[in-house]
Amino acid sequence: MVVNIYDTANELERQMRETQEYQDLQAAFAKLKADSDAFELFKKFQQSQMQAQQKQMSGQELSEDEIKAVQDLAKEVGQKQSVIALMEVERRVDNMMQELNKVITKPIQDIYQDIMPQKQN
Repeated sequence: MVVNIYDTANELERQMRETQEYQDLQAAFAKLKADSDAFELFKKFQQSQMQAQQKQMSGQELSEDEIKAVQDLAKEVGQKQSVIALMEVERRVDNMMQELNKVITKPIQDIYQDIMPQKQN
């Protein structure tokens, strides 16, 4: 029997869109976008964070001013209620993704279980 794992992945993608977690994420992001000040600040923070990560990944050090700027933006954006709500929903989506990842990678983990330390009861 030939299995097309990509068909299964596409079905999983479709089903994910139907989960409460995904729908809550869509709603939280829509609320954030409706708060134009918070949304602009959120976009600025995301861009700042991405630039800092790219700089670090290319082996460059961040200056103290750059670190402080990112931290200040994080503090400011973290005070916006629409961002706080989005972050809470993102945590729930992340938990779901971690659980799915455990299920998906179980066959690989099973192969290597002989070299993994056994849990003591």
